[in-house]
Amino acid sequence: MTISDNFVYPAAEVSKIDNLAMQLSAIPGFVLMRQAADFAYDKVIEFYPDTASIVVFCGLGNNAGDGYLFAVRALNEGKKIHVISLSSPEKLKGNALQAYQEYTNMGGQLIPWDRNLDFSADLIVDAIFGIGLNRRVDGIFLESIQAINRSPIPVLALDIPSGLNANTGEKMGDSISAKVTTTFVGHKQGLFLNSGPECSGEIFFSNLNIPEKCYQSAKPSMTVVTEKLSKTVLTKRPISSHKGSFGHVLVVGGDHGMGGAVRIAAEAALRSGAGLVSVATRASNVSIVTKLRPEVMCHSLDDNPDKIGDLIAKATVIAVGPGLGLGDWAKNLLERVLESDLPVVVDADALNILSQNPRKRENWILTPHPGEAAKLLGVINPVIQSQRLDSLDKLVKKYGGTIVLKGNNTLVGGPNQIPYLVRAGNPGMASAGMGDLLTGVVAGLLGQFENIDHQLLAAIAANAHATAGDLAAGDGERGLIATDLFKYLKQHLNP
Repeated sequence: MTISDNFVYPAAEVSKIDNLAMQLSAIPGFVLMRQAADFAYDKVIEFYPDTASIVVFCGLGNNAGDGYLFAVRALNEGKKIHVISLSSPEKLKGNALQAYQEYTNMGGQLIPWDRNLDFSADLIVDAIFGIGLNRRVDGIFLESIQAINRSPIPVLALDIPSGLNANTGEKMGDSISAKVTTTFVGHKQGLFLNSGPECSGEIFFSNLNIPEKCYQSAKPSMTVVTEKLSKTVLTKRPISSHKGSFGHVLVVGGDHGMGGAVRIAAEAALRSGAGLVSVATRASNVSIVTKLRPEVMCHSLDDNPDKIGDLIAKATVIAVGPGLGLGDWAKNLLERVLESDLPVVVDADALNILSQNPRKRENWILTPHPGEAAKLLGVINPVIQSQRLDSLDKLVKKYGGTIVLKGNNTLVGGPNQIPYLVRAGNPGMASAGMGDLLTGVVAGLLGQFENIDHQLLAAIAANAHATAGDLAAGDGERGLIATDLFKYLKQHLNP
């Protein structure tokens, strides 16, 4: 896997890489443009093999050049092509102008945009704006984007959906909603933030055969979690291993009526490879947990809450929060846990309690969803969702340790390190217990790999959890429940 596959970049860094390819490696810009168009066309044939007619929307700049060369390839392949121009070709320059001329020299026709235009076809190709857009879309550009989105015709976006900010993922007034996006040179961070995922559809990347040396000085904003990265940690176990080799996880939580949360977290820790797992919970939960998962050692804290000290003394990792509640019982247990110097995974109700009394610690992993993150930072939920990278950075600075900011494209941050991006996962995972399961997976890996960087371990855990969710959703997302993932966890924790 190349450097370009492993990282996500701000728009300016992608432009630098593009320029280095032309300067250091003497790759003509027109060659890169042709390769981009060919890659996109190949994806069209892969996804829409019966496509006979295509409408290409072209604006200005190199993105329009990609569109014109896409049209050239389609004409050569015998497709019916219409190019709708949103700007005068006289304004085209450089490679984009050359691409336009190649298209017209083949007899290709241009249709000027008209709001009453009928552009029926099997596929629409979006080549209106590239990564340089830095203002709100208006005029005929806004008209055309909205008309495309109203159409039932599937859309393939070239490099980035037009109208989407390549850095923030914000819709600049409005944005194309694509079924497929083919992106080039470097992964743009805006594709994975804010509105990026919903606008981009399925994303496919090509580095256009740009040499590795052109990426070495680039500054990425995120590291993509890959199977190769996971394999660097999840190596084969030594033949002399025993259960004491892989940590003792203590799961603390499960107030009245919430025993399911600790049961899921505890089993997840076991399924992730922890050698021993104990649960500290309410007396009413003990029989339920031990009956459903007899491998777990379950202890009541109702009669003697101070017993938590003895359990902590035997543990190597603590996971606190699943079903914990917000009452005095919960607050007392959390305080006792945080008096320990053991690594701690903090989730759910423990995060809500923590938000009322913030503190900083280096050997913990916080796993908030956007609502919990908003409480931790004292903002409203939409702020977290619209500023995920910035919110992650603020959480790390305020609370220390490692932060797993859950959601579509989960982010994992740590002090002075590039955040990890987890691209796996699906909307079916928005159901009860999924967070408890992730807590257990994170704690299970912490127990096994005490000398591995916590941010890396949390990223690998989040990716295994999300990938298992994708496999579990193979027969449909609706109706997916947390325990469905147990069947698939092992294969992603034994790559």
